[in-house]
Amino acid sequence: MSWEIVNRNLIAKAISELYYEEVISNEISEVEEGLYVLKLSEDIIYHFKAYKSIWCDLVVKADSLKRSDNLALDAARFFKETQYLTRMGDITLANFLEEMLHTLYSDQVLLQKSISVDEMYQLDSLGIEAYLNGHPKLILNKGRIGWSPNDLQVFSPENSNAFRLYRVAIKKNLLTINCQKNRCFDDVISSDLSDLEIDALKEECIDRNIDFDSYYIIPVHPWQWENKIRIFFQNDINSGNIVFLSSTGDFYKPHISIRTFSNCSNRHLYDVKLPISILNTSCVRGIPAHYISVASEISEGVESILKQDQIFLEANTDCLKDVAASSYVAPEYRDIKDAPYRYKEFLGAIWRESSLTKLNQNEKCLMTGSLSYLDKNGNSLVGLLVEKSLLTIEQWLEQYFRKVVVPLYHLQAQYGIGLVAHGQNTLLKIERNIPSGLIIKDFQGDLRLNRNLPLKTRELFSSNTLKKLDFLPPEHIIYDLITGHFVSVLRFISQALFISHCFKEANFYHLLGSVISDYENKYPTQSNVPSLLTPSFHRVLLNTVRFQIGYQDFAQRPKLQLGNPLVNPLMVKNSSYE
Repeated sequence: MSWEIVNRNLIAKAISELYYEEVISNEISEVEEGLYVLKLSEDIIYHFKAYKSIWCDLVVKADSLKRSDNLALDAARFFKETQYLTRMGDITLANFLEEMLHTLYSDQVLLQKSISVDEMYQLDSLGIEAYLNGHPKLILNKGRIGWSPNDLQVFSPENSNAFRLYRVAIKKNLLTINCQKNRCFDDVISSDLSDLEIDALKEECIDRNIDFDSYYIIPVHPWQWENKIRIFFQNDINSGNIVFLSSTGDFYKPHISIRTFSNCSNRHLYDVKLPISILNTSCVRGIPAHYISVASEISEGVESILKQDQIFLEANTDCLKDVAASSYVAPEYRDIKDAPYRYKEFLGAIWRESSLTKLNQNEKCLMTGSLSYLDKNGNSLVGLLVEKSLLTIEQWLEQYFRKVVVPLYHLQAQYGIGLVAHGQNTLLKIERNIPSGLIIKDFQGDLRLNRNLPLKTRELFSSNTLKKLDFLPPEHIIYDLITGHFVSVLRFISQALFISHCFKEANFYHLLGSVISDYENKYPTQSNVPSLLTPSFHRVLLNTVRFQIGYQDFAQRPKLQLGNPLVNPLMVKNSSYE
């Protein structure tokens, strides 16, 4: 039964996103109000109930989906039937189906552990993440190609197991390291080890005839050690430059992002981000060495902005600083300029502040991407928070927009800094169930700068740091907010509120538009950053990228593509949308 349900749910999601990306829009028609058909041929017709969102996607009622020929709903069959529309070649399609099968396997695990929003409300942020479904826009959001069922059982976020990290000694002269000026790198990387455990590691070094003080003791993910490091760093292992010690220290649990881990022995200690070189969603999940040497400076620059600007202070905006970082690229690949990026991202670590260190006594936080969670009864987490806050939906949303959207926009409009503000790297602070602030994180690759960077921002960073960061035209960088947060987070929150509370999307975005208008009137944008109150937005395509580029290697991570423009929901004046 679970196999049938996850196939049905995946096809429903695919219809929604392929309609949004205009892959199947010409094949879908509304036969009567709320009833749609997807006609792929004279013999292949899908029937379903749906409504058209203000974002021009179809929100499909999964349990209404059926085929005209009454065959069982099979996701593999669906993608083969739509191959002439997605234009995937056979090689790409075969790889796509492998990623699909991995996703369905994990979907079944999640299906068995679904909980009500009332139960979810009792959990902390890390506990909530174990029940979330992954990237809402990407059709295949749990591909994890490279992991076996046993690996998934031990390491996947939905299984929520706590485990120790491996500790590996690496010669100090090999590592690129970075650390905040007021902290000692050795202290940071050993902060989750007791004195007894440190002494035991020293004894292991003596047993292996290596000088403890000549090495850094670095955590690595157990899977990464067994499947990548032992193979790609054989020369260093055989020469004693890299020495495996033991599995020790505090216990960690993974976030939904897979490669970030929170210390569950002491939740106030650092989160650790480690490479796990599996293909998941858009890319192989390593850690780019490119940003390691400037990680702490980027964090400190962002924090200095947040601490001196009245908008951020009033909105209670914080960031999780990258306190320390390390990286080592295998010599065999270091000088191959255009080698696939994954070969240069096998070994590294980032130590980041815990979100708990940014909360006052009465606050808690959760991923913004978790707000759109719907339980099997159609209740939403965001709706439950609204009810418990004793505010109206409008009052609650206005607080969200002022505490989350305005700071993200202000960072771009006044400082030229764009953060890909998706549902994982934006954390909502709540107090008495009311939005009380924002925490931003993840500045390696998800933070970009406006090419017309204001002088006040440029002066915060050294010339070396600026060389490491990506610069985009202002009309492109604004999509870090539009696609990152509006399309990938707010789109699903507004749909969840309609499903659970019949709150119309037009009212949702009219309110957002009013908050943005109020901000823009007080703070005209700088550096040619476009207004958010333009008639249309670009339609950014994510799934179509995979259809077109396939699964071959590239020197850089895949780039986004654009479709036809979208009417800006913030500018929709009528309330015809549900």
